[in-house]
Amino acid sequence: MRISRQFRQTLIGTTAVSVLFGALCALGSFAFYSEYGPRIAGAPHDAWANTFHAIDTFFWVTVGSVVAFGLLPSAVSFALCKLLRKASNPSP
Repeated sequence: MRISRQFRQTLIGTTAVSVLFGALCALGSFAFYSEYGPRIAGAPHDAWANTFHAIDTFFWVTVGSVVAFGLLPSAVSFALCKLLRKASNPSP
């Protein structure tokens, strides 16, 4: 299957912005749990657990943003385009 240039650019742009969002969320998570973690019962308490929690946050925010803002709109657009082509060009 060939990936179109527009879809490739959409994925690259969405991934770049998602990495920035993920990095900001990971830094915020790391700072929050470093400061307030010892007072929260289920929070990671040591530095390694806090680091792995921040990495996990980065991964899930990045993947979720790419799916929500890149793949899902492209899939909906692709499906609607296929549906409208099929409806406008009925074959006997």
